[in-house]
Amino acid sequence: MSNKHYNWRECIPAFSSIFSFVGFKIIDLEESKETLIVTLDATELPRCPKCGELCNRYDDVYIRSVNDFHLSIFSCRIQFPARQIRCKCGYRGNQYLDFVHPYSHCTKRFEDYIAMLCSKMTISSVSQVIGLDWKTVKRIDIAHILDSIPSLDSITPVNIGVDEVAYQKGHKYLTVVRDLDLKAVIWVGIDRKTETMSKFYAELGPEKSKMIETCCMDMWDPYINSTKEHTDGKIIFDKFHLVKKMNEFLDKVRRRIFSEADPETKLKMKRKRFLILHKGSNLSEKNVESLNELLDLNEVLIKAYLLKEQFLDIFDSDNRHCMPVLRLIQWMDNVEESEIKEFFPLIKTIKRHFEGIANYFDFGYTNAASEGFNNKINVIKRAAFGFRDLDYFILKIRQSCGFKQTIR
Repeated sequence: MSNKHYNWRECIPAFSSIFSFVGFKIIDLEESKETLIVTLDATELPRCPKCGELCNRYDDVYIRSVNDFHLSIFSCRIQFPARQIRCKCGYRGNQYLDFVHPYSHCTKRFEDYIAMLCSKMTISSVSQVIGLDWKTVKRIDIAHILDSIPSLDSITPVNIGVDEVAYQKGHKYLTVVRDLDLKAVIWVGIDRKTETMSKFYAELGPEKSKMIETCCMDMWDPYINSTKEHTDGKIIFDKFHLVKKMNEFLDKVRRRIFSEADPETKLKMKRKRFLILHKGSNLSEKNVESLNELLDLNEVLIKAYLLKEQFLDIFDSDNRHCMPVLRLIQWMDNVEESEIKEFFPLIKTIKRHFEGIANYFDFGYTNAASEGFNNKINVIKRAAFGFRDLDYFILKIRQSCGFKQTIR
């Protein structure tokens, strides 16, 4: 039998057993231009959204129509009488409805489905799949994210990590704050200035800010200044930031030696950069042999490589309690004795930020997990081909990299 002549009313009992609308019952099913219209009628008095009591006084009744899950080839609309009530508690307005939010054009369950799709697809793709305007889809997704991510009011962070991520070319950055214990992003701010970080502490509140015990970050003065101003916590400089600087300076040594070498030596050094920069213990047996051949070419390169390995060993998590501060001081003396000038700026940096570096050995926190979060953020950005609405982008970051609370 074709759909055109199908008697949908015969399906009312089946629909009623599958679809539940609290306070209403299905009284009619009608097909109209590939849309299935489900008509409801009230089975009980309207309920007050303020006090929760049933109310027998209402000023007006109007027919409300909302979108629901598609059924096969049919889009589905639910239409029902909505009442504006006058409750004894003093409330005057629309009745409480279990299956739809106030002023929404979709049922709650359909909104949840749309939000789920938005977590995996772009809003334009979701719009095409479900047949709704992309602005409506975006509005639903924003409301769902706001319901699912906790506010700073419900969080009391003790150990935090601060990092930045580029969201656009031209040095456009976001400041990302993570709770190191919860392993989740708890706040995202635009830019990476002192004012940006101070805004986080202002939203967190002075009382909670003073409860922060440690803050792990790179050596970015705006973050340092704001954290010192608003908290009494220990600042920990991320060891991976130091290791990155170490490799940058070692690469400068390699490039200098390469530029000064004769053609035969240059040929032997070519395409061997990764051997110098990788940690020796992570190299294969074959690569270790190649590394030894490379180091035999230049005495300065040997010294630079050994200094790098000593530096990495000091910051190795397994050796964190083996007098690392004394070993770091000795390492700086070794650098000065080596007279490798490329390493001198690193010594200057370490001396300037020595307290924050020493705090790593006491607490052991790093921003290693931030790389994983940054990869997630970049995937979100690429999937949408960039975000024009920066506030929406921030919400998507919070949704993907934060932790979720129970939705209403």
